[in-house]
Amino acid sequence: MHTTVETSTGVVHARRRRAVRSSGALLAVGALVATLMAGSPAAATDYPSWDDVLAAKSSETAKSAQIAELQGLISGLEAEVSAAEAVADQAWQADQVAQQALTEGTRKADELRAGADAAAARSEESNRRAAALAGQFARSAGNDLTSRLMVSGDGSDDLLYQLGAMSKLSETSQGVFEKAKQDANTASSLSDQADVAQAELASLAAAADASLQAAVEAQKAVQGALLEQEKHQAELTVQLAALQQNTITTEAQYQAGVEAERQRRIAEEQAAAAAAAAAAEEEARNREAAGGGGGSSGGGGGGSSGGGGGGISVSPPAQSYSGQAVVDYAEQFVGVVPYGWGADPNDSFGCDGLTQYVYGQFGISLPRLVSRQAAMGVRVSPQDAQPGDLVVWPGAHIGIYDGHGGVIHSPDWGRYVTHATGLWGSYYFVRLV
Repeated sequence: MHTTVETSTGVVHARRRRAVRSSGALLAVGALVATLMAGSPAAATDYPSWDDVLAAKSSETAKSAQIAELQGLISGLEAEVSAAEAVADQAWQADQVAQQALTEGTRKADELRAGADAAAARSEESNRRAAALAGQFARSAGNDLTSRLMVSGDGSDDLLYQLGAMSKLSETSQGVFEKAKQDANTASSLSDQADVAQAELASLAAAADASLQAAVEAQKAVQGALLEQEKHQAELTVQLAALQQNTITTEAQYQAGVEAERQRRIAEEQAAAAAAAAAAEEEARNREAAGGGGGSSGGGGGGSSGGGGGGISVSPPAQSYSGQAVVDYAEQFVGVVPYGWGADPNDSFGCDGLTQYVYGQFGISLPRLVSRQAAMGVRVSPQDAQPGDLVVWPGAHIGIYDGHGGVIHSPDWGRYVTHATGLWGSYYFVRLV
């Protein structure tokens, strides 16, 4: 059996290259996060008041300048959100690279340690065999055997046979001694490599922790940008409309426009969610037909039909906030509350209406719309997902993760809140913090 031994220097250089790649990606994301936060409108922008707007209307020059300023501020808010989302995506990608490097480093260290232990066991066995042969050789008294051959004529054939056996034993012993030495060297080399790999794990773990922190900070920057946009964009738009003498110049008219846009976006998201759910159900049916029955991983599940949503009795949360408490509380709406535009169990639940209502009972305020709810927390990996985390299908659908591979969600028109036993399509997890 041939053993390929990787040198300690090679291990150090390979792991150092992986650590440098992870650190480089992390530094780049950190710089982007710092730049984004330093340029935040909340820290640097002086928004115009209504007095400024009214004063600008008296002069065409001032009016044009004020319009340009308002348009720039609105565009800046939108660009700020887009930039924050881009940085967050890069941060999560860098974190994934760092976590994979840590996993690979751990695997390599474990393999080297196991190889070193196996080589040490082989070395010990070789040493035992060498010691046994040395003892056997000593007991045979080779020098005495030669003397007996020279002075005795009787039994010389037996003595010659014994002498030949001693020569063969000496050759065998030499091979065993060489094997013992080789096994000892192999065990020592692998042990050194395992020690180097174990030492490298500390830097890989630190890089993984730092990358996760950078990703969390980037996600918080997204949340801050969205809140900044919500805080100022509505008033800026009304001010701009007043200056441009658009037909929508009052707050009531503006709010009507905002509501119409909100309903349009909700309709788009719900249509996408319906398409995703239909595709998942079709996939589940195909799998069941192909496999002769069995569990489905699609969007279907128990409680997809039931009584009407009007006048139901809603139980308050049985305990203080925890992920499992959220799941337990949401369970009471399964098969009871129909799908609709609402966020009220006595009316209907949209997918984002269900999450807004349920988390609201625990003191966590969520906006409507999938994208804005997703921005209120931090992403977690599927391995770290826990009961009560949000399951997000980007731009399309959202629900409450049950901790066992399923989701409680409000799926589509004509259906009720459902506890699906599986997940489908492209999704990610968000933890509210």
